[in-house]
Amino acid sequence: MAGAKNCWTESTVRRRRLPHKVVLAALHLQDPFPPQLSDDEWREALEFSDRSQLTLALRRVARETMPDWVRERVDHNFADNAERLETLRGLYHDLTTRFEDAGIEYAALKGLTHCRDFGSVPENRTQYDIDLFLPPGQMDAARDQVCGLGFESIESMESSPTDHIPALIQKTGWEWRGNFFDPEMPLAVELHFRFWNGEMERLPAPGTEAFWERRVVRDVAGLRLTTLCPADALGFASLHVLKHILHGSGRPFHLYELACFLDSHAGDESFWRSWSSLHSPELRRLEAVVFRMAAEWFGCRNSVTAEAEMDALPAGTKAWFEEFATAPAGRAYRPRKDELWLHLSLVNSRRDAWSVARRRLFPGRLPGQVDAIYLPELGFWRRVLKQLRYVSYLATRLRLHVWALGPTVWSGVRWWRKRLAHQ
Repeated sequence: MAGAKNCWTESTVRRRRLPHKVVLAALHLQDPFPPQLSDDEWREALEFSDRSQLTLALRRVARETMPDWVRERVDHNFADNAERLETLRGLYHDLTTRFEDAGIEYAALKGLTHCRDFGSVPENRTQYDIDLFLPPGQMDAARDQVCGLGFESIESMESSPTDHIPALIQKTGWEWRGNFFDPEMPLAVELHFRFWNGEMERLPAPGTEAFWERRVVRDVAGLRLTTLCPADALGFASLHVLKHILHGSGRPFHLYELACFLDSHAGDESFWRSWSSLHSPELRRLEAVVFRMAAEWFGCRNSVTAEAEMDALPAGTKAWFEEFATAPAGRAYRPRKDELWLHLSLVNSRRDAWSVARRRLFPGRLPGQVDAIYLPELGFWRRVLKQLRYVSYLATRLRLHVWALGPTVWSGVRWWRKRLAHQ
């Protein structure tokens, strides 16, 4: 079975102690490798796990083997997250109450709704925003209700192509202080109007609109929320992971969470019969891509049904996994875009391939603001600092895009050779 052995093997970890390899090796479901690190290596590993939302998962599996200072640090993160959880529960409650009073239907996505089926508990899950899906015709009313709680749109995001309207935030005056678990860090609200943008991705996933029709009401972390049914929650989580992997912005935690789902449901034949009947072949193919990556990274068990879907992936996709299965995890340490070739292995025409390649190699849109988004008012010098930081961020992004071109072309050659070998 794909991924049963730890791909971040002990020999690899010892030879090149890259932070992502150390952390992901410890979280492997079948063959975990506990971290054995110097203090400096621990600092690098924690920096990676913070940015990847894996710190609390790492604490759960490796706390007893951590040095005292590391254990104290992650325990503090856990305590901070417990405070954030109470704020999160309160915001969910306020939103659902306002929506119900206004007669607005919704479905809560991701976040706490994953805890029951995806192998985590609320206290161990880091969450930075609340995602809600609204049917056509209710988006404006829902936005008004959220704004009634003091939220407003993030500036400069109006033209960004995505699956939700610009994120809504509260301008509390908070600024980044280096703590990913800061209890005072404001939560954002994202109102989704579709589950998948097949036109932009050039990858059709017919049937996602039926997710809304199959929503259910469940108890979630002490709350009564309307959510997607388990099969569709897996489908949406897979599409969410796939989108971010293909865009070069995937967070390993989301794949880890999905791996835990697959592992815990591997023997549930009833679930997989339902999943197969509810999801179209095109949708199942996209999900299978993520299933394969989850198995490669975290060694999760897979059902017979999921294995069959992975076996049916296109030859070019299988060739990509043989060469680059773990590449997206280390993208922060090697500026390249190997995921482009995974995307191209899945499209159905040269026109679609060209559209995807052009967008990934030569982005045509500027990123949104990255600083002071929670400050209600800015003085002259703070506005200057904000612009300087934005220019610096743009320069860094441009440099990374330029540096990635050569390695990306070479990885494309490698993928093409492997693809030919499969034919």
